[in-house]
Amino acid sequence: MHIPDGLIPMGTPLIITTIIVIIALVAILLKSKSNLTERQIPQIALLIVAAVIVQMIELPLPVAACVHVSLITIITLYDFKSSVIVYTFVTIIQAILIGEGGVSTLGLNLLNLAILAPIFAKGLFMLVEKFNKTAAIAVSAFGTITLLGVVASVEYALAGVYPISFAFMTIVPVEALVGVLEAVVTVIIMKALKTMKPELVPVLDE
Repeated sequence: MHIPDGLIPMGTPLIITTIIVIIALVAILLKSKSNLTERQIPQIALLIVAAVIVQMIELPLPVAACVHVSLITIITLYDFKSSVIVYTFVTIIQAILIGEGGVSTLGLNLLNLAILAPIFAKGLFMLVEKFNKTAAIAVSAFGTITLLGVVASVEYALAGVYPISFAFMTIVPVEALVGVLEAVVTVIIMKALKTMKPELVPVLDE
């Protein structure tokens, strides 16, 4: 989910957060650039395009959020470092060119989608994969979206937009429902890729 313009006050904490996140991402991108192969660069470009297109299909919600299938688990499990690069560019493109999310909240959205989301997706998968990989994929997809709802709720509460109790009762349940959709779509896509393009789902290798 994205945090749109106009809800988070343009105060010092938001500015500091934006600066810190952008500096951190620039450092990550510069470090990753030296490790990218010629084959990975076009793959990353294709993943960026795919993520942007898929996320343009949005679900209308009664809360302050833009919600859609994200593909975050699929891309993260393909390659963690690439997912940070992909969602950095996806989030920037969406904010500047598509008007999804916000320019003033770009730092928060980069923090949530390009840093925290891959960490959630990878971590949840690793916690469950020893039991069952399909279940691990579903938990990763569902849990990542739900946890992003929790993070956004805390950010709204800290900014004084909503009381934390209201945010938890509205945003998190909705994100959990979207997480179910994300889990179903993710499992279906990764199973299909296992058959057609197994190199794109290395985590499903026996």
